[in-house]
Amino acid sequence: MLKPKGLIGILGTVVLLGGCGGEQEGDDQEATAQQAESEETEEEGDREDWPDEIRFADTGVEGMEELQRQFEPFQEELEETIGMDIEFFAVTDRTIGSTAMEYDQVDVLLAGPSEYAQIKSVVPDTELLAGIERDEYHAAFIAHEDSDIGTLADVEGHSIAMKDPGSTSGHVGPSEMLIDEGIDVDEDVDIQLLDDARFDAFLNRDVEVLATGIKDYHEMVEEHEDEGFRIIAEGETLPNDVFVASPELPDDLIENMRESILENDEALLDSILVTGENDKYVEGTFTEASDEDYDSMRNAYEELGLDLSEE
Repeated sequence: MLKPKGLIGILGTVVLLGGCGGEQEGDDQEATAQQAESEETEEEGDREDWPDEIRFADTGVEGMEELQRQFEPFQEELEETIGMDIEFFAVTDRTIGSTAMEYDQVDVLLAGPSEYAQIKSVVPDTELLAGIERDEYHAAFIAHEDSDIGTLADVEGHSIAMKDPGSTSGHVGPSEMLIDEGIDVDEDVDIQLLDDARFDAFLNRDVEVLATGIKDYHEMVEEHEDEGFRIIAEGETLPNDVFVASPELPDDLIENMRESILENDEALLDSILVTGENDKYVEGTFTEASDEDYDSMRNAYEELGLDLSEE
């Protein structure tokens, strides 16, 4: 049986050890907190040259109201993804993006293949962040079922409705197809750049042929079941749309955005699609991007006799 003195001594030792354990745990927690604070301070130091916000534009969306309507959910998702505020920058047409980036008015652009080739020509040090691979992304020539136009060669001497200047699937791609067929786009055909009015012009037979993206054809067939159309020629798959970063941004920020976008690709794509205004990206996927992927666009501009640096 322990004597009272011995029992008191044992209890004192237990209390002392317990106290030392508590002090050690407190020291560990304090050290962890100091380390986290140090890392946070270091990270803040690394970001000293980062801008307060990222200015974003889509080269295919004109006007602030339309940009907000189509991309507000994406704006919110991108802010969460990269941990920075996103400010919209509105463009007036698809070719103004290169000017905006040249004069440091925008930080990130979502551009089509044709627009990217132009941006890279005007601002050579622009950086690729990520691409969006679109499902069924190629140009097609369409005629009415009762037309005597059956092949691309038959288009010579006829009128063709296309989209707007610089549109990849609605202008540059189809024009390159005509040139490859040996057709002079200035002399042998009557090309009319009608943007959205191209569909009505074709449906009303104000023009004889429609040159546009293949998805436009599918939608037109679905909406006008009683009309008869046929595809007379289809082009090759076009390069991906792409996110482009200004060379004025710090290198570490560009790399951070590139990694963050690719790591959160599904959420970002969903946010682009949720408004129902960007169905061209349905079944699309985010992917790494390479400048060489757009050489075909540069070749197309050269074949068309167009200067990429002209804005």
